[in-house]
Amino acid sequence: MSAALAYELHAAALELSPAERDDLVISYVQLAGGERIPLSRYGDPVWNYTPFFPGAARGKQDKEIVWAKTPDEWVPSMRSAAAALTYRKAPGGVRLDPSTIPKRHVILNAFAKWASSEGIRRFGDVRAADLTRYIQKLRDDGLYDRSLASHIAILRKVHELRGAMLDSLTDEAATALRFDQLGALWEPDAVNDRRTELIPLAEASALFVAAREHLTRAPTLLRLRDDLAEQWEAAKVTWDRRVWGDDVKKPAVRAAGFRDALEFESAVSDIRTAAYIVLGITTGCRVHELGEAEVGCVYPDTVDGETYWWLKAATRKIGDGPMRWLAPEVAKEASDALEWHSAPLRARIAAELPVMREQFTTATTEAERARLAAHILELERNADRLFLSESTRGVVSTDTKSHNKQLKAFAARKGIKLGVPLATHRFRRTYAVIVVHLNKGPRIDMVTLQRHFKHASVLMTEWYAELSETDRELYELIETETGFFDMALVDHWLDGSTPLAGGLGARIKAYAGKHHQPIFFKTRREFVDSIREGINIRSTGHSWCLAEAKDCGGQGLFDAPQCGSCGNGVIDDNFREVWQNLRQDHEDLSKLDDIGPGGRAKAAKGLAAAEAVLAQLEQPDDETADV
Repeated sequence: MSAALAYELHAAALELSPAERDDLVISYVQLAGGERIPLSRYGDPVWNYTPFFPGAARGKQDKEIVWAKTPDEWVPSMRSAAAALTYRKAPGGVRLDPSTIPKRHVILNAFAKWASSEGIRRFGDVRAADLTRYIQKLRDDGLYDRSLASHIAILRKVHELRGAMLDSLTDEAATALRFDQLGALWEPDAVNDRRTELIPLAEASALFVAAREHLTRAPTLLRLRDDLAEQWEAAKVTWDRRVWGDDVKKPAVRAAGFRDALEFESAVSDIRTAAYIVLGITTGCRVHELGEAEVGCVYPDTVDGETYWWLKAATRKIGDGPMRWLAPEVAKEASDALEWHSAPLRARIAAELPVMREQFTTATTEAERARLAAHILELERNADRLFLSESTRGVVSTDTKSHNKQLKAFAARKGIKLGVPLATHRFRRTYAVIVVHLNKGPRIDMVTLQRHFKHASVLMTEWYAELSETDRELYELIETETGFFDMALVDHWLDGSTPLAGGLGARIKAYAGKHHQPIFFKTRREFVDSIREGINIRSTGHSWCLAEAKDCGGQGLFDAPQCGSCGNGVIDDNFREVWQNLRQDHEDLSKLDDIGPGGRAKAAKGLAAAEAVLAQLEQPDDETADV
């Protein structure tokens, strides 16, 4: 391919005639020897961005711009915009990642469709008043936060790249995109919408238990799958597929306890989903990062006699390249099941690759060479991946849409009722919340997860953050969730109806200002955050400790009664059951005959401390006692 035919390298693409411009190459596959095979040209009805997508979990629709979906009168302007967004940069700016262009095009195309419905036929005809109306429409449709910001950002980018486009927004129109004109893009309560990114912890626990149980069945399911596949391979020469299914496969799956072949195939497919749930909940990886997991991706590493497990993959978010995530040993079980599950699909890729390469060498037309080059590229990328699916295009990386569909089906088949729709993007923040809760204190709905998160405390240390090739953003997300946890906890303490014990708890109860938000704080959230800031809240398992190292030196971890009167300790209703059990334990101890006078005195002291704490936690609050 000549450099003169590449839009990327052409210095005067805007000065060409329409026919000459239509012949410029937009995307291409570069072979190992350096040869470039044109994949899409400027005038093509579809622009294929597959070469720009080395990452996994993206479907065909995520990698294409289909011009038939753009209003006819807007196609010239939108083609010019897409080409500029792909290969040009604004003065003083940076070039966008080409893999983001199809998604950005979808956002920009929404504006083109709206503008077309308003009788506007090109960017140059748009006025500031039009953009103001469009942005208000987006707000009325419920867009805010990052969604609204993404619509505005792409329109700004169109104006910034006006020198590289045939048609762009005018300076007058762009005034409507100024920050002082737009006002706040963030809703006042938008922070609460982080909850929509979470899987409720009880549901996460139920999903994890169901996934673990299903993975224990994986060997039995996969052996039957492989046996049936082997039988069909031997029988297909003489048998009709439908007859073989009725006479051989159906009786076999019924003997294994399934109603029919569909139920069996669903159970086999659920192995992949169960593995995704286990890996997503225990590592915090994004969907495309798990999509990059390959054979042998989970491995052990021994440091100072302690064995840690790691998941290695690659990321497109934290600088392209290899990355590793700390994981529990159960992740190894999930990846082993996934390797077995994906083995037949990887075998198909291995068998197909030499055939496709041979066909490529004999292909004579540019279109056929381009099709084969793109297909070979995808096969090579998927050769060792674990999250694979069958499609009309052959074996493909399981995309986000398919994962989400399968996650919902898995929950339904396991009888798990979901309060919010289950989707891959919810696992990452849920993971961070799980880590924080397991480090901060007892949670009844987390018991089933706790023994699989022995690595959780390590994730909140500088040691983990400073390791090479670790997900720094995940560490920061855990810190953010720690802030949310602490803020909610302090707000709970300041609630007049919350029973509090401990030396610091008593001082908080007596704090007169807790009911009165000072006028220089706009919201209660700001007020609470000002109190929380600068304190380090830790759980001892029986109290909240705000002490520095120089205080008890951690003795309260092992001697709970000390925390009952400690001036740096808060005991709230989260620990009521813990102290009820401590009271019972000390009552039982005091009745023993073989602990001696010292033991009985210590038991009596502990019993008195537990009684004192429970008296404060169980008595009616002063403000509600007369209600």
